[in-house]
Order: sequence, then structure tokens, then C-alpha cells
Amino acid sequence: MQNRRAVVVGAGVAGLASAIVLSKLGWRVALLERRERLKGDDLGMILWASGVRALRALGVDATLDAAGTPVERFEIRNEERLSSSFAGAMLGADDGTPSVMVHTAMLYEALVSRLGDRVEVHPATQVDRIDMVDLAAGDASRRWNADLVVAADGIDSPTRPLIAPGSPTVDAGVVVFRGTIPAHRAPERGAEAVEVYGPDRRRFGYGDLGHAGACWWATVPGGMRPESPQIQHELINRWFADWPAPVGKYIAATRPSELTQQSVRYVWPVPPRLHQAAGNGGIVLMGDAAHGVAPILAQGASLALEDAVTLGWALRRTPESIPDALASYDRARLPRLKRVARLSRRVHTIASGGRGVTRGLLRAVPDSWVQSQAASLADWQPPR
Repeated sequence: MQNRRAVVVGAGVAGLASAIVLSKLGWRVALLERRERLKGDDLGMILWASGVRALRALGVDATLDAAGTPVERFEIRNEERLSSSFAGAMLGADDGTPSVMVHTAMLYEALVSRLGDRVEVHPATQVDRIDMVDLAAGDASRRWNADLVVAADGIDSPTRPLIAPGSPTVDAGVVVFRGTIPAHRAPERGAEAVEVYGPDRRRFGYGDLGHAGACWWATVPGGMRPESPQIQHELINRWFADWPAPVGKYIAATRPSELTQQSVRYVWPVPPRLHQAAGNGGIVLMGDAAHGVAPILAQGASLALEDAVTLGWALRRTPESIPDALASYDRARLPRLKRVARLSRRVHTIASGGRGVTRGLLRAVPDSWVQSQAASLADWQPPR
């Protein structure tokens, strides 16, 4: 594979991880990114044990390189009581791998530092054309020829319709506000990740980012809010005013300038295939471009890292044929992706069912079921 060339479109988690994998296999990689700088967001996220295993396969230690904080316990609450709780160690029961909370920018820096000298980064490049005949990708001024095009261009991927036209992006009808609080202002916190379900389809979650501080996320029905950050902060205060501690403390410790908002969308159904062969090469969808699942289970980053590691396995397994390797990739990934997507969509639907429905289900569903589903999300191991 020493003379093979890949073009990776998009430098998010999926794109960076794919570039690392390909460069380790000896490929020359052109990494095309529309932003002017490779920089992660000032946000927090959960990496499940599966994602941590994938990071290790890439040569990144989640707790050292990305300054991740192990999650000792996951809790689901309603506004009155604890509904479900299980130890984070349960998710890594086979090998002791922890799930961690990570600061997105630190994870991003850890991935960028592993790119290596076989990866050429081309920022400020808006890819608007992919040649499926003489395989290449580029913009109006330049074209990068390739043996493999990795489309890691996000949930609104213009590439996905070329491969899977029956898998559109669906609006979930909710918006997520996020805040990251520096350590010196963060409320007192423990080593747990918590999500509280309340009335009117609202949810509030929070977690510890260690030296990076703390993070929270608030899900509310409706569309993007056009108001100023100051007014948005006041609205969040109003929406969650009577919620149990420490919800109010997290909101109060957050400055309006530290707020972000994002509409929630997901890909449904999952594409029936993730690649398209093109002569002796091909194009493959990765990360949210392939399977942007409903984010209620916080699986996006972990799945993206799994994708990249599995792609490397498939190319090593069948080095003589890129189309055969991509077919192996599909067979390895699609069953898990479909299972996670179905569960994520089901949980999102339950959480959107209104106060009485959600509260009743939280009371009725046994802890053992919640724990088994969580374990199934985290049980992925790098293929060998």
C-alpha cells in the first residue's frame, strides 16, 4: 500500500481518525477541511468504553493524551427521583476499559498530533465535486486524485446521497444547548454522568471534565433560538428554574458567551451500504456522514472512532483489493450501526413522549434492562 493515495473529506473526529489509520498503513493522505483551522470545539462529550478502545488502537490514551475523566457511575433521573443507576466499570467489564468524559478540543488536539508526515492538511477547502469515474475530490480550483475517498463530511454530507439516496437527514424536533465551565467556576461535582428527564420533553445532563472543568447539556423542544446569548441564558434559567440541584448551579456558573446551541438531527434509516466501488478503488462514508445517530445516547464520537479502526482492519485484511476491503468494512460495521441507530431512535422517541409517558416508562423499565442496553452499546472490540 506504499504508493496508494487517499483523500479524506472533513477533519472532524471521523476524518482525523481515518487519516491516522491510513497513514499508519503507508498511504499518502490529503485531508481536506472547509474550516481555516484544525480546532476542536470548547465542549464536553462522553466517550463510551468502545470509543476508548478505538482510541487506544489509534495510539491515543483517552485519559492522558485527551485528558479524559473516567465516569464512575451513570445516572438517569426524573425531576423527583433516581430512576436508574449503574457503575461505569460495568461497561468495560471484559477488559476494564473505562468510559470517559473528554473536552472536545483536547481530544481533537490528541488526534491532530498523531497525523504524521504522510498526511497533508488542506484547510479552507470546500469540497464540492467528487469524481466517481476517475476517482478524485476537490473544489473549484484544485483536484486530488485518489485510490480511496473517505467521506467524513458530516451529517449533511453531500456524498451520502450518491451512495445511499434513501437515507436522508431527519429533524428530531429539539435543540440542545451546551455549556462548558472552567474549573475555577465549576460547581462541586462527582465522577458521574447524569441526565435528568423532566416535563415538556426537556432534559438536562452534566458531567465532570477534570482539570478542564465541567460540562452540561440541555435539550428542549423546538427549533434554533434567534435571540442573543444573554436572552438564551435567561430562557434556559426560566425553563429549568424549578429543577432539582445541581441543575441551577450549572446554569448559574455559565456565562452567556459560553453557550452554544445545535439542532438535533439524525440519519434514518441507516444506509444499506457504506461504500461505492469505483474501478480498483472506491469511496466510503464515515462518521456522521454515514450514520449520524440520534444523539440522545452520546454515541457519535465513539462510533466515528470505531469506523476508522474497522476501516484499517479491512484494508489490512484484504490489501490487494480496495473494493473487497470496503465490502468487508460494510459487513463488519452495518449490523452494529443498525442496532445502535434503532436503539437511539427508540430512546429519543420515548424521551419525546411527554411528561406522563416518559415518567411512566422511567418507572416501569427495570434497571437490568437499562444496564444490558448500555452494555451492548459499549461492547465493541477492535476487529482482529
